Amino acid sequence: MRDMILLILISVLFGNSVLEARVGASATGAVLPQETTKKPTVQERIMEIPPGTMVEVRLMDKHKVRGRLGEVTNEGFSLQTAQGNKVETQKIAFTEVKTLRKVEGETTGKKFSRGVIYGLAGIGVLMVILIIWAASRSD
Repeated sequence: MRDMILLILISVLFGNSVLEARVGASATGAVLPQETTKKPTVQERIMEIPPGTMVEVRLMDKHKVRGRLGEVTNEGFSLQTAQGNKVETQKIAFTEVKTLRKVEGETTGKKFSRGVIYGLAGIGVLMVILIIWAASRSD
């Protein structure tokens, strides 16, 4: 029994010292090793995106290129862009990329269906308001 109490006391004392170290480190602005987060590089971000995804790439020379992500190599990646009726494949080096983002393209069909849903919801709300108003007037 005495050993059990001793083990509990040691764990409480040890647990508090670890907690105090964490609180003390965060209060002074120090960063603990396991809490550091590293921003992913352009190459790491591109590797996470599946091929065929629409992306927008801003290059170091301030040009913007939009297209589908193609093959990714150690030096760069290919981007398939539409120029009129032709599809061109551009090779872009990772060192040329300033920013990269996925393009969440919304097709005309999605826009139309969302408009229809919002319109029907608005008509439904208006009907409920009219029914409530008519019921309150008849009393």
